Amino acid sequence: MKKALMIAGIVVVVLVVFVVIFYTALSRAAQKPPDNRPAVYISEVMPESDLPTLVCAGDSITHGRVSHNYVDLLAERLNGEVDVINAGINGELAWNLLARSDEIIACDPEYVTILIGTNDANGSMSEEKGRAQIKEMGLPQTPTKEWYKENLIALCEKLIAYTDAEIALLSLPPINEDIDHEAYARAMEYSLVIEEVADELDLAYLPLNETMDASLRGAGGNPAIGYEDQTKAMYIGIAKHFVLKKSFEEIADANGCLLITDTLHLSETGANIVADLIEEFVREHLPESDE
Repeated sequence: MKKALMIAGIVVVVLVVFVVIFYTALSRAAQKPPDNRPAVYISEVMPESDLPTLVCAGDSITHGRVSHNYVDLLAERLNGEVDVINAGINGELAWNLLARSDEIIACDPEYVTILIGTNDANGSMSEEKGRAQIKEMGLPQTPTKEWYKENLIALCEKLIAYTDAEIALLSLPPINEDIDHEAYARAMEYSLVIEEVADELDLAYLPLNETMDASLRGAGGNPAIGYEDQTKAMYIGIAKHFVLKKSFEEIADANGCLLITDTLHLSETGANIVADLIEEFVREHLPESDE
């Protein structure tokens, strides 16, 4: 009996250790900073390059580790024309991005795009989510739409004051693909705030939410996951991507989704929509070639 209990205890310990190691490895993979982040650009690229600079600022959707990387798509499309910098960090809200906006300014950008607010909108969906964000992201208060607008305005005004950049604000991707869900409507509400800020500050507005909404309504999809599956779907998606080497397009497809993989992050199809909007914005403002 004692021997059996000892063996069972060893098995439990081994399983716990395995789970901890597995979780830690996945977390490190998901949190790995972009190779083309501001600090790398400033120290390694900026001294040698005379190309105009595009900084894409945002959260995990921009960071591109747990979402298809639209910034890398832009870097490929604009190669040799523009230096593209990834200023996205997983989990951030507008308040967090404002707090580290000096790194964007230090890049002396010609163009800045801002895609921030998905976590603000998501955190406003319940008290539980809001409390979790206060703890995880060091927020001074519970996320609200009013506070989001305040921080977004402060961020834009700072960039206007300290850079000469052309600035574009993108509306938010849908939160899940159930067009009748409250979270889907919440992303639309926050997107209206973004449009208001762009209008008030005379900044470019890129209609990402509207474009994706039209695509989803036209496709008439029936996603196999809903907003309530968010946490589970996110961790399963991360494991599939980093362990099984599944693409985000494959993960979205397995979940019956077109643009969103896990209710928050982008498939390749979704990322290409973002890249299309930003590329068009940048090319509209590129100086004409002398050739």
